[in-house]
Amino acid sequence: MTPYRFVTTWHVAAPVEKVWDALQCVTQWWPGMVSSRHLTPGREGVGARYERITRGRLPYTLRYVLTITSHDPPYSSAYDSEGDLVGEGAYLLTQTGSTTEVRFTWNVATRSRWMNAVAPMLKPLFAWNHNYVMRQGEKAIQRYLAASQAHAAMSSPPIK
Repeated sequence: MTPYRFVTTWHVAAPVEKVWDALQCVTQWWPGMVSSRHLTPGREGVGARYERITRGRLPYTLRYVLTITSHDPPYSSAYDSEGDLVGEGAYLLTQTGSTTEVRFTWNVATRSRWMNAVAPMLKPLFAWNHNYVMRQGEKAIQRYLAASQAHAAMSSPPIK
């Protein structure tokens, strides 16, 4: 298996609670998230499991199952991964003024034989693909939250 370590930081112009809520419904706004299926309906937090399928610019998808190992809404979540990506990940949210910093960490290895066979040559390209998906995610969450805020403002009754 080929190991990867990714640390990505987003700066999102929204309160930490809104960013947390958006991260719970990634298929609604993140273009790289092909699907996310809750495998343990009714269970939230530690022990909850989700199957995710992601795709970037390169012509392959990754399918993996996350099992939540730590859950502290709206500040952090950590998880183990199995499937095409084996390892662990986490995200940490920190509010600074009107901005929320989101720090994602992935420590994973790929299980795919073809990916591992070509990794000595293509690992930088696979990393570029990951970074592309994450950049798209940061742009998309900004748009999603801005649209949600605009919709809420339009739906609010006028102040008298």
